[in-house]
Amino acid sequence: MRRINQVLRWLLICTVLGVWVSGCAVGQTDTAPPTSTPDAATSPAITPSPADTAATPAVVTPSPAGTAFPALLVIDIEQRALIEQRSGQAPQRLADITEGGQILDGTTIADVVVVLHEQGLQRIRLADGDTRFWTFDQIALYGALTRAADNAVIYEAKVDDPQAEFGAGTAIGQYRAGDDTLNTILTLARNVRVLHVSADQQNLFLLPVGQDPAFGTLLVVDSSNGQIRQERAIEGELFAAISPDGRFLATTGRRAASTGAPEGWVLLLYDVSAPPADPRVITLPQAPSHAWGLSWSPDSRALYFLLRPGDPYDDPATSLGVWRLDVASGAVEQVTASAPVEAILRTDGQWLTIQHMGENRATLVNLATSTAEGVDLPEQAIIVGWR
Repeated sequence: MRRINQVLRWLLICTVLGVWVSGCAVGQTDTAPPTSTPDAATSPAITPSPADTAATPAVVTPSPAGTAFPALLVIDIEQRALIEQRSGQAPQRLADITEGGQILDGTTIADVVVVLHEQGLQRIRLADGDTRFWTFDQIALYGALTRAADNAVIYEAKVDDPQAEFGAGTAIGQYRAGDDTLNTILTLARNVRVLHVSADQQNLFLLPVGQDPAFGTLLVVDSSNGQIRQERAIEGELFAAISPDGRFLATTGRRAASTGAPEGWVLLLYDVSAPPADPRVITLPQAPSHAWGLSWSPDSRALYFLLRPGDPYDDPATSLGVWRLDVASGAVEQVTASAPVEAILRTDGQWLTIQHMGENRATLVNLATSTAEGVDLPEQAIIVGWR
């Protein structure tokens, strides 16, 4: 149980760091990169197989007649099953998840659910329940999945590497639903998080991380050989997320409103498509407050986050709801008045899911009407999508 809770906590951090979603190294042996690149290691091989937070009262507005809420697609970790869950209904079991050891993450692309395990990667077709599993030759300690396109997902995994700082390296690869293939991109002898992959899939945007929650560098890496194409100085602490179009990097950080004033928590917005420049500073409402968790809308026009009072390191007991930053205007507006203290936020532009951490439930919000519906979840659950 302790390991499962650690995995769910890791999912929260990975999700809000822009990893919506990354796995073990697979496939081929990578050529060692030049000295200006991150340290690379040989990628492990893959073998394809045959074809605790106090409860937060929910403020739920009943949906008007004619508003059909979608069903959540959920991985039940303890029962090792993919289920479909609707409000007030018994779960429908869609597929068994029998291989792979500990479940680390999951997401949905096209009509496929991708599940990252410590021992490999699995895909489940929603149309017919058909599954396929690729076995890794090195155990993934932790990992996450990042959507790269409508039919592709990037996986990262933390793997044992005695040569790496802190003893952990990062393996990065890609699953493509179109041709049902899993391929290695590269393996680095350092701890990084995948924030984004360019539309042509030639550039990876990586965030080097360590034991300090603050970070100061964004790497743009050639996905074919691991060579660093650009190293940008950034400022941030705890959370970072790149917009789906690859233009904006949002981070949480601390800035003083004026000379001599005390520092307060803000959102920092970098235009990574332009030459390096100072970020836009977005002041948060209801100060002192801070943003917890960052989730971009698919059109890159809005950034969603939990607003919490005080300092994040004070472990606040309440939340000020879900808020949204309009990137064009810089306006910050409230989306929901009630939200848990910790949650995983996901949105497709029409719906917003709020998975309550430490509670066995989620809230599904219709962003057009502001109506909401509560959905019960298994005790240990990963929401991978909805339909």
